[in-house]
Amino acid sequence: MKPLLLILATTLGLTLSAGELSPDTTAKIVKVIVNGSGGKIVCRDSAMKSLLDSNNVNTEGSSNIIWSSTPAEIRMLKAQRKLIICNRSEFLAMGAAIAITEDGGKPKIFLHPGNIAASGVILSDAVLKIGEKI
Repeated sequence: MKPLLLILATTLGLTLSAGELSPDTTAKIVKVIVNGSGGKIVCRDSAMKSLLDSNNVNTEGSSNIIWSSTPAEIRMLKAQRKLIICNRSEFLAMGAAIAITEDGGKPKIFLHPGNIAASGVILSDAVLKIGEKI
């Protein structure tokens, strides 16, 4: 558990320039979340899938954890009871469970406890402690 906390804390401590969270940093945070919750993720976004693959995240086959960046896909996946990770906090109200965003130049993780519970996926204690519940 301590190595997971160290990796997550190191990743979250990165200083970023103004603007969106870098896709590479997002992929690293997704890796920590996925590795602590089953080890696989489905990703239809080719750019993010490429980053996840380069970070040795298993994106092959099926999983209850899914990366999504479109409102229509999020609504569909919520009905399938999937744990949806996205990059916009406003998508939490649509059914996403975790949003990885940028706040003040640093990564921030938002959690939607109801959507997490509905997915049936168990998140690591490290993610639950660091994420801000909405």
